[in-house]
Amino acid sequence: MDDRKLAVCAMSRDVFFGMRIRTVLNNLGYELMLCPNELELVKSAQQADIALVDFNQGVDWDMLRPLLEGKTPVIAFGSHTNVEGFRTAKAAGVTRVVSNGEFSRKLPELLLHYGN
Repeated sequence: MDDRKLAVCAMSRDVFFGMRIRTVLNNLGYELMLCPNELELVKSAQQADIALVDFNQGVDWDMLRPLLEGKTPVIAFGSHTNVEGFRTAKAAGVTRVVSNGEFSRKLPELLLHYGN
């Protein structure tokens, strides 16, 4: 059996949300690479099992093209009122788009489902 910790890379410019993600991942035994921008996320995703993208403060989806065209599942999350953000994330090719509330409630299940 592989005892390696699953690795997650996440781009969130919201420090509070980033800490919430870190807490959940630590409790699940995942490794977290918190990335400040799209370039770092693409680099980190090369060693990650799953990527998380916070589109609450805007994302340059074109810069994430290498990630989105790769094998790493990408979960994007944002405000449920940001209809355009949801559309843009889906059009960019993310694996799953969820609201902030669903992300907070279901993060462990999402990681288990897409991280395996």
